[in-house]
Amino acid sequence: MAKATAAKKKTSAKPAKAGKADKKSKKVEAVAEKPVKAREFTERSHGQTPVTLHHRKLTKAELEEFRDLLLARRRQLMGDVEEMEKEAFSDETKTLSMNHIADSSSEQYEQDFTLQQIENESEELREINRALDKIEQGTYGVCEATGEYISVERLRAMPYTRITMAARERFEREGGGLEFGVHPEPRV
Repeated sequence: MAKATAAKKKTSAKPAKAGKADKKSKKVEAVAEKPVKAREFTERSHGQTPVTLHHRKLTKAELEEFRDLLLARRRQLMGDVEEMEKEAFSDETKTLSMNHIADSSSEQYEQDFTLQQIENESEELREINRALDKIEQGTYGVCEATGEYISVERLRAMPYTRITMAARERFEREGGGLEFGVHPEPRV
């Protein structure tokens, strides 16, 4: 009889734990749905020469500085893309050399390489335009994944970034983040 009562207690305890897990998952979902309010803090970077990173709201002067950086980089990339498109689609590259198979392979490789560069720079242009839109909307410098401020130092290194380094590292470690441009490293 005591064994039966103990068995009932064990079986009744399991659904209670499952209920707690359901509550926890609901809390996690609720937290994920709520926008996180950006907070100011400092941290030390990783590596051989750590740097203090300042996560804070940007001043108007800094926003203007970043707008100018983004606009200058956009002008540069647009010129580069135009030049590469002219090169990739010129009459010379349209008619591949038929003299030797190595010549045509080399020219094909160069054209493929140029097209890949165009694609990469076009993606950077899209990110720059997104960052400029965020400046206009007043959301520039806030991590899209966590809602916290992106460090000023990270923005200076990559003014069109959308997420903090901590979020990027987490995505690289745990997976995800494709919507923020975090792509998994190819495994060999």
